[in-house]
Amino acid sequence: MRFIIFLFAAMAFAQQVQQYHSHDFSFRAPVSGNPFDVELWGEFAGPGGASLRVPGFYDGDGVWKIRFSPTLTGDWTLKTLSTLPALSGQTARAQCVPNTHPRIHGALRVDPPHPYHFIYEDGTRYFLLGYEADWLWGIDMKDPERSEQKKLIAQMASRGFNHVMVNVYAHDTGWSPGRKHQWDIGPPDMYAWEGTNENPDHTRLNVRFFQLYDRMMVSLRDSGIVAHVMLKVYNKKVHWPERGSADELRYFRYVTARYQAFSNLVWDYSKESYNEKDDNLQARLLEYVRSLDAYRHLTTAHDDDAYEWNPAYAHTLDFRTDQQHTDFAAMVAFDRAMRPRPILNSEFGYERGVDKMPSYKTEHDWEEQLRRAWLVYLAGGYGVYYYHNTAWDVVKIEPEPPGMKRFQLLRSVLEELPYWKMEPANHLAAGGPCLALAREVYAVFVEGKNVAVNLSGMDGALRGEWVNTWTGQRVPQPVRAGAAVKLNRPESFEAAPALLIIRKQ
Repeated sequence: MRFIIFLFAAMAFAQQVQQYHSHDFSFRAPVSGNPFDVELWGEFAGPGGASLRVPGFYDGDGVWKIRFSPTLTGDWTLKTLSTLPALSGQTARAQCVPNTHPRIHGALRVDPPHPYHFIYEDGTRYFLLGYEADWLWGIDMKDPERSEQKKLIAQMASRGFNHVMVNVYAHDTGWSPGRKHQWDIGPPDMYAWEGTNENPDHTRLNVRFFQLYDRMMVSLRDSGIVAHVMLKVYNKKVHWPERGSADELRYFRYVTARYQAFSNLVWDYSKESYNEKDDNLQARLLEYVRSLDAYRHLTTAHDDDAYEWNPAYAHTLDFRTDQQHTDFAAMVAFDRAMRPRPILNSEFGYERGVDKMPSYKTEHDWEEQLRRAWLVYLAGGYGVYYYHNTAWDVVKIEPEPPGMKRFQLLRSVLEELPYWKMEPANHLAAGGPCLALAREVYAVFVEGKNVAVNLSGMDGALRGEWVNTWTGQRVPQPVRAGAAVKLNRPESFEAAPALLIIRKQ
């Protein structure tokens, strides 16, 4: 009788989970053979007939987990299916309550009415301001509190960065091989598989490595930062599983199963995906990830022009990730014309480290890095900030680089505008690239002394304003509708490029 009462109480209990947050349902079973080859699925039934089929993963010590993120408020039920009998037929319940976290908004989507832009699942606008931190997962791996990692994430969030490009694993860089000083974290303290990079066991994943990776994902999610997870990287000395092998498939399955329930996620096949010469293999693996991902997170492939532009493969990618070092605006225009989807130039410059640590040979002043960013955004694309001391395996967080606050200014200024409705409109201005919503608002990036703007399509009272892109200083600019005008950039801005904004009052 007591057993029946206990069983009834257990079945009646519903784990309370906030919408878009994740919860792990854990199941214990005897381990026999390779636990990473055990298939486990969670079939979730939710409000209004909603259903999700979520793959599970092995988390060590005889424990398998199904990580679940409810998409709708209300009651959900879980039933497990598995190739291991002890894991099959398990049941559980979850009650999804409203999300109360101000920085969590669900998964990222392409905005259907405005396909060059993103929107969160709950309808919140998303102005992408990216930051490259390939080795973010590898910072202070021996510190259980991940203090330095959290410090960098907090720094990014405080400066308005909401999208971080990060590898699952990378081993070392050719420009700073080995550990040359205390800030050099490559090779990392832990390998993603059992064994070592030199002598790996690709049949078994390193559970401890991924448990630490989990903490990074939580910190990013709670800071309002989307993790742009690059599943592979071809030029960072990683001993990957053999291409097309069962070991490779196991890896892709494990990472997808473990991280799909994080709402702050997009999938990238690989950094420098163009190094994968077998496009059919790349397509199969991307389709595999998409088939496993119950939450249908967006997919992309870093800088693989031939793959991206091939109609046979384009359907596997939801947005374009490029690394374009010249012709910034022209390349955004070219990609926008190919297919309407968001364009991300992830690598247009490299800001020099404040203290010039040994790092990548190509470097730029923050002024040039910022200039290129404005050209990308005013062409209707999005960009990613690169800083020598945090982009790769040399991670020195302090002092804060001078470019960060200027990129924050870029976001804050452009977010004041209806940027998701604005289109490149260089025919409306001479003297700099123009982004416009016809007859409503113009934004022109001006590096020279003056600019000509055609206001003949606007009527009514207008308000003009110059913004110093280095300092944020604002200077009013009187303007009248109905004619073309030539305007002078404020002399007080000195060498700083300006943004001219003209809008209806």
